Amino acid sequence: MEPLSWYRIAAPVSVYIALLIYAAVRPNIRSKAVVFGATAMAVYGGAQDQISARLCPEYFTVLHNPIPGLTDPTLLALAWGFLGAMGGGVAVGYAAALAATLGPRPQLTFRELIKPILFLIATVGTASAVTGGSVYISAEQFDIRVDPFLDRYIPVERQRGAFVVACYHLVAYVTAIIGSVVMCVWIGFERARRAGVGGATAPLPPDVRPV
Repeated sequence: MEPLSWYRIAAPVSVYIALLIYAAVRPNIRSKAVVFGATAMAVYGGAQDQISARLCPEYFTVLHNPIPGLTDPTLLALAWGFLGAMGGGVAVGYAAALAATLGPRPQLTFRELIKPILFLIATVGTASAVTGGSVYISAEQFDIRVDPFLDRYIPVERQRGAFVVACYHLVAYVTAIIGSVVMCVWIGFERARRAGVGGATAPLPPDVRPV
C-alpha cells in the first residue's frame, strides 16, 4: 500500500487540539463529553494496539497504509490507536452529550456521563478480548491459513496473528457502535425516570449548557 498521506495524520491531531482549545474556552457538557470520549477511546485504542502490534506488526505496515518512518511496535500502536479510535470517541462523546441535553426533561451533567462512556469502553475491551482468545484457539485447532498471496508480505508464523487481530478489531468497531446506541437509550430512560420523580423543571447544575 501507499504510505499514509500526511493530511490523514495531521487532520486528526489538529481536530483533537482544536477540541481541547474549544473545551477550555467554552466548557459545557457537550465540549467536555467530546474531549473525554476522544481521549478515553484513543487511550483504549493505543492499549489494544499494543497487543495487535506484537501479534502482527504487519497488520499496520502492510494491511494498512504504512506511516512513513514508523516501524517500532510501541509507536505504531500508539499512532494507530489514536488515528483509529479518536474519531469514534468524538462520536461517542457527542452522542452521549446530545442524549443527555436535548429536550425538556432533566439533563445529565458531564460527570454523570463519565461512567457510561467508560462502561462502553470496558465492554468493547471485553468483547475484543473474548473474540481474540476464541479466534486464536479456533485458528490453532482448525489450522487456519490466510491467502498465500500474503506470504511475500507477512511471515508465515505471524499470519495467524494477523487473522486474529483483524477479527477482534472488527468486533471492537461493531461493539462500539451498538454499545453507543444502547448507552444513549439508557441516558434517555434515565432522564425520563428523573422527569417522573422530580419533574422537568428541576434546577440544572451550572455546567449544563447545551452549546
